Order: sequence, then structure tokens, then C-alpha cells
Amino acid sequence: MEDTIDRIKDELEEARHTLHETVAEVNRKVETVTQKVETVAQLQPAHLVERNPLLSACIAGALGFAAGNRDKGPLSVLILGGLLGAMLSEAWNDGPRNHPTTLSA
Repeated sequence: MEDTIDRIKDELEEARHTLHETVAEVNRKVETVTQKVETVAQLQPAHLVERNPLLSACIAGALGFAAGNRDKGPLSVLILGGLLGAMLSEAWNDGPRNHPTTLSA
């Protein structure tokens, strides 16, 4: 009888340890998936537009200018390239910079 109780206690302790390991592994996997989802969400075009609305509007205007202006091809390419470079710079630097402004009294 004592042997049976000890064996059951050992099995219960082993099952508890296995359960804790499984829960820890599931938590690690959930954290990894959550990080991947957040990264993918940040790279969505809608997210970039929300973070940089003015720059996005300028790029849309430049695309319209480049598509509609057939006579000045090199100019439209330069404008579009400059705006794309600005957007990539803003995205690379993690969003628009907040420049402090001071009022002169």
C-alpha cells in the first residue's frame, strides 16, 4: 500500500513537472508568433500611411504627376525619387522627427 502511494505521488509530481514545461513552451511559442504578427503589421502599407500621412499624400501626388505629365519625364522621375527617398528615410528612422519649435517673444 505504501509503495502504491509513493508511486502515485511520484507520477503526480512528474505529471506536474511535464505540465509546467508544456505551458512554458506554449508561452514561448505564443510570444514568438505575437512578435511576428506585430512586425508584419508594421510593414503594411496602411500602417506606413497612418504614420506618415503628409509624406504619403506627397508621394501620391508625385505618382499622379509622373503618370499624367508625359512632356517632362526626367522632372517627374526626380520628384518621385526624392519623395520616395524621403519616405524611406522617415521609415528607416522610425517615423517623423519631432523638431522642437520655439516662439520668439
